Amino acid sequence: MTGPIAGYAAVVLFTLLVVQQWYLRSRLKEQRRIQLELRTSERKFSGILSIAADAIITVDSTFRIVHFNRGAEETFGWSASDAIGRHLAIMLPPRFRESHDKSMEMFSRSSATARRMADRREIFGQRADGTEFPAEASISKLVEADGILFTVVLRDITRQKNVEADDRFLAAAATEFARNLAVDATLQEIVDLPIPRLGDCCLLDVVVSQTQFMRMVSTRQHADLSAPLAQLGALTLSADSPSPAIDVIRRNRTTVIDEVNDEWLDGNADLEAIAPYRMLGNHAQLILPLHVAGETIGALTILRTGTRPFDSETQALAEKYLRSAVATLANAKLYETARRANRARDEVLGVVSHDLRNPINAIAMCAKALASEHEAGTATNGEMLHTIQESAAWMNRLIGDLLDVASIDRGHLALERQSQDASKLVQQALHMFAMDAAAHGITLTERIPPNVPPINVDGARIVQVLGNLVRNALNFTPRGGTVVVSIESRNEFVFFSVSDTGPGISAENLPRIFERYWQSSHAARTRGSGLGLSIAKGIVEAHGGRIWAESVELKGSEFLFSIPVGALASRAGVVGDTR
Repeated sequence: MTGPIAGYAAVVLFTLLVVQQWYLRSRLKEQRRIQLELRTSERKFSGILSIAADAIITVDSTFRIVHFNRGAEETFGWSASDAIGRHLAIMLPPRFRESHDKSMEMFSRSSATARRMADRREIFGQRADGTEFPAEASISKLVEADGILFTVVLRDITRQKNVEADDRFLAAAATEFARNLAVDATLQEIVDLPIPRLGDCCLLDVVVSQTQFMRMVSTRQHADLSAPLAQLGALTLSADSPSPAIDVIRRNRTTVIDEVNDEWLDGNADLEAIAPYRMLGNHAQLILPLHVAGETIGALTILRTGTRPFDSETQALAEKYLRSAVATLANAKLYETARRANRARDEVLGVVSHDLRNPINAIAMCAKALASEHEAGTATNGEMLHTIQESAAWMNRLIGDLLDVASIDRGHLALERQSQDASKLVQQALHMFAMDAAAHGITLTERIPPNVPPINVDGARIVQVLGNLVRNALNFTPRGGTVVVSIESRNEFVFFSVSDTGPGISAENLPRIFERYWQSSHAARTRGSGLGLSIAKGIVEAHGGRIWAESVELKGSEFLFSIPVGALASRAGVVGDTR
């Protein structure tokens, strides 16, 4: 082929060669760009994995590790070079390995591509040194032509679990502290409750005076520690003791002793304490001051045997615990002070009551003698005699009220129970006030149905309750009014009611009427001590009953109380519906 045709073919061939080279160069350039982007992406991904705090581990279908990031190295204590190629089982406690392999195989056959690994139970990892730790983990799988890759993202939750355990410990301690307010019991709880969360055993040194200390020891420690601890408990500190507890009390500053060894004992322990300390073995101590109401009153020593040191987190937890303990102790001391004041008040009431009765009785006897001899004397003398008699009766009643209040406060109100006819108790109370009601133009009546069951009560006390209620009703009922005392039997209870046509009680004051010393704002014929309704409440509740009031202002009031009948009367509280 010659001529123009041959030249044309050569041009076409050359053009094809140029296009082919251009295409190949373009493909190569594109491949290089893709490879560069891939390497860049891989470096970014590798960088993210390397800086991730969580452990990220990839294993193949035989559960051999193919990727192990820096977070995994820090979590498990293995280097990546040592971990890659090993079976994943080295990261698990032996007791979980078989079940874990089965779970992985089931996951590989399932349609799921990811799941959490702690849905059914807590999971634990195992570090290179053999220690275990709680963990949260998720797993995903990637199915490729040459097999399956599993990627596990795992987080050590030891700190989270410790925080939760600390919160439970503090809550449980607060609950225990709330059970009583006795100082001695609270001190024993302070020295007992740190075990075993904070330490293995405890000592508590309490300041009695500037030169005297009292020592208490824990009771919840392991039996092996009880003997040396008892020996330490028998030793009390002195002001010049070398014990660091003295320095903690003086300086109000926490002290941590990392190791109690022979060198430490030579300079910091009383001679008698060296032997029991050695029986405990080398151990650590955390000594904290008890600072109550601006004063350091003692020191709590928490001991840990073995090799467990006191880290900053344990110290912080111990200080939180002691703040709760100190608050409880302060309350216990205030409560003890209040109890002593109440006992002193009761003693004074007893003395005053005893001493007052003698002149009152003398006044009453003289007034009675004068009244019997007085026949035709002046009206003034008669009024004076009546005043003397009323005053003596009022003082006797006031003394009785004070003694009853003291007995109710102590929970020692004396009751002499026996079977009583409720209707006769009502009639007895009405008889006491019949003349007073007639003198003030008030109708005093009763509503007693037949067949009221007997009640097992102290009859005199129930009459006292009825008397207090009737006296109040008469005191506030105007001339021409009515006071009604009634009885009703219902639901194994006998209900007593005293109603009047007086001014009533406002809704805002109704909840306060049984408070001690509360006085109504309405005008009354005579002012009382404010103890009558409070005493009535104490007597009714001591019988296992309940007392309440219903009133509409300007329409009168009704006071009601319930008393259980038969065997129910011996129970401590109200049984069933008492309304």
